[in-house]
Formats: sequence, C-alpha cells, structure tokens
Amino acid sequence: MIFCPKCGKENNEEAKFCQYCGIKLTNSENKELIQEKPQAEKIWIEKCPVCGEGPLCYHDHKGMLGLTTIHICECERCGSTFKKKGKNYQLTRVNDKSNHVWQEYGKQALAEREWINIANGGISDAKQQEQDINSWLVDASHGKVTFADTNSPVILKKNERAFLFWSDIALWEPRAVRQTRGSYGGQTFRAAKGISFKVGNFSSHSESHEELRTVDQGMLTLTNKRLVFTGSKRTNNIDLRKIISIEPYRDGIASRRENKQKTEYFIGINRVNINISSNGREYAIPVSGIVLKCIIEGLIKQL
Repeated sequence: MIFCPKCGKENNEEAKFCQYCGIKLTNSENKELIQEKPQAEKIWIEKCPVCGEGPLCYHDHKGMLGLTTIHICECERCGSTFKKKGKNYQLTRVNDKSNHVWQEYGKQALAEREWINIANGGISDAKQQEQDINSWLVDASHGKVTFADTNSPVILKKNERAFLFWSDIALWEPRAVRQTRGSYGGQTFRAAKGISFKVGNFSSHSESHEELRTVDQGMLTLTNKRLVFTGSKRTNNIDLRKIISIEPYRDGIASRRENKQKTEYFIGINRVNINISSNGREYAIPVSGIVLKCIIEGLIKQL
C-alpha cells in the first residue's frame, strides 16, 4: 500500500492517482514521500480526536496574497479542523463548541502523538504532567515520598539528613512603621489684594502600621527534622514539630511557629528545581511554596 501525500489515505501500489482526492501518485516529487510516509502520521489521520470516529483528510490552502501555503486536516464526519503549526497540529475549528475536546484543547497546538492519545481517550502531555505532579504532591504531603540526601551547609544532628538546600534566600519579617500626619487650623485674614495669612495652631498625630521588610539574606536548609536559615545577621533554627502553619506563595513560604510572635517569610525558593517521579514518569519542577509546604507536611508526619 502507498499513502497519498495530500489526504493521507491508503491506495493500491499500482494506483497512479489517489482514489480519494485525485492527486497524481507517480511523479518523482511525491515518490519518496509516498513510500516512506511515517506510521505515526497514518495513525493520526485515521481517527479524529474530536468525534473519535471520522478519518482526517489533508487539504492545502493558500494564505494571504497566495504567498504561503496553509496545511490543514479536516474530519470528514464532524468537520473539525486542525492547522499545521511547525511539527504540531492546532485544533482551530469545531462545529460543536460544547465538545469536551474543544473545551480542553481548542486553539492548542499538540504533537501528533498527543492527538492520538486524545482520540483514544487519553490526555495531552501538559495535562498528564499536571495530574502526575498533583499526585506526587498528595503523596509528599502524606509522607509517602523519599528524598535523596544532599550536602548540608549546617552541622547535622544524630539521625538527621539534609534534603534540600537554597542559597540567596531573603528573610522577611513584619516591621512596625510609624507615620506622622499634620494639619494647620485657624482663621484666614486678607491683608491686601492677593495677600492673605492664617492665624491658628498646628496639630499632628501619629499612626503605626506593619510592613514586610527584608531583615537578612542567606542560606536555607531543609532536613528531616529542621528548617534552618543562616544569614549574615540572623540564624533561625526551626524545629519542624514547632511549625503551626505554612502559607505558600509562588516563590516562597510564610511560616508560623510556636513561641514566635512574628511570621517568617522565606523568599526565593523557586530558583531551585527538584526531580520527582510519578506513575513511572519523571519531571524537574521548581520548588514553589506549595511544593515546599507539601514536603514539610509529609516530613512532620514522619516525626
């Protein structure tokens, strides 16, 4: 069998013209493409990812002013259209906008392999990664994830192991800031045209509020027992069992612990990546606040 370079459908080896779209199959330009058409592309066009039934057919359209050629695939059954974007295909049009595939992947450019997965009830790589990471976070928060030891910048205690280490971490704490506001009261007298002056008293009052300020910069180390910050001015040794709550942020966490009135903010943790494995797949992800929160919660459960 040979494959038509336009519609992608199978034809008999003796055919000179495609029995589906009529393109000539025996010219020298198409010979190599016809004989070596990738198997993945053959599978990709056999089953529409939107309706899961109809085959896809290749079409070429001229772009603006006829200077470019746009390659698209269209489902013969539901009319869904996929536009070629580099090596990927973008779902650009469907007749039924309530279709779940359009809701999930409309306007997205995915690899042929991903569209094959979707056509067979699977999901895209990005959604698979999201599911795997969420699954790993749940396991981490329940203490079901193991970590490899790392070199520790702090002296470890008996049976203590270091897992994560960050440099150039900012320690923030709330600081009271006082502002003074003043006003001048009294009567205004006009002495001459364009000249006036006030007679009265000046009054003022002070207000105090808290602002987050950087109090130090240094290293942060997570062990199976402690979270240790070592800076040029401050050393904070936090027993994981003393932590009351952790508030996650994109680039840090806010930690509240026993016998410590002020909340401690550690900012800059997302500059370090951690390698994780979930459902047999491996990823390198930045240590965001939610990642560190789940890890610490799991370590606390193991104490």
